[in-house]
Amino acid sequence: MRSERWSSRTADLTLPERVAWILGDDEGRPMSTLTEPAGLLVAAAMVELLLDASLLDAGTTYRRGPVEVTDPLLGWVAESLLAHGGAKTDLQHAVTGNRGAQMIRRTMDRLVERGLAAREPRRVFGYLAMPVFGSALRVHEVEALHHDRAAVRASLEGEEPDEAVAMLIVLLHHGRRVRELSPADLTLAARRARAISDGRHVTLGVAQDIRRLISPTVGAVLAALTATTVIGSER
Repeated sequence: MRSERWSSRTADLTLPERVAWILGDDEGRPMSTLTEPAGLLVAAAMVELLLDASLLDAGTTYRRGPVEVTDPLLGWVAESLLAHGGAKTDLQHAVTGNRGAQMIRRTMDRLVERGLAAREPRRVFGYLAMPVFGSALRVHEVEALHHDRAAVRASLEGEEPDEAVAMLIVLLHHGRRVRELSPADLTLAARRARAISDGRHVTLGVAQDIRRLISPTVGAVLAALTATTVIGSER
C-alpha cells in the first residue's frame, strides 16, 4: 500500500511494516521486538489483504480472494488464517502464542532487510544478552522516520489523510497507540483518530472501506488477543 506522503525510502512498505516502523523511537534508539503488538500487526496485514482483494470477508469466514498474494509477509498471514478454514471464531490461531511472536519477528526482519533498522543486542543487568529474539532494533533511517511520523501527525491535526495514512490511523486508534506518535495535542489527536476510524474526514471510498471492512476486522483481531500474553519463541 503506497503513500505519496511517505518518505521515498518507506513508500512501498506493507501496512504491518508501516505500523511497526511508525512506532519507532524518534531518536533511533533501540526498538524492542518484545513490545510491538502482534495482534495489531496481524490486523494490519489483514487490512491490506482485504483492500487488495487477496482476502475476502465471507460473513462468518475469510476466504481466498481473486488477487494473488505476492508479498511473503502478507502471504504468511493469509495462509495462517486459511489453514483453519478461515472461520472468524478461530481467529486466535493466527494471532496468539508462538504464531503471534513469529509475526513480530517476521515484520521486524523485513525492516532490517530493507536497511531501515539494524539489530542491536539486548542486555540484562548490563552484561547478559537476552536470548528472546536475540536483539532489539535500532532505527537507521531516522530522518525518514521523522518525515513519516510528521505525515501521520499532520492528519491527526486536521489534514485529510490519503488511503494509506487513514488505514494506519485506524489501526493506531484501535490499538490505542496514538499517544506514541507524540502529538502536540493528545486530546485533539485522539478525537481525530476516532473520527477517522468512524469514516469521517476521508474520501467517500475510503470511508466505505473503513466502515465495511477495516474497523470490524481490526476489532475482531484485537478481541482475539483478550487475556492472551504473546511469548517469544525461536521456533
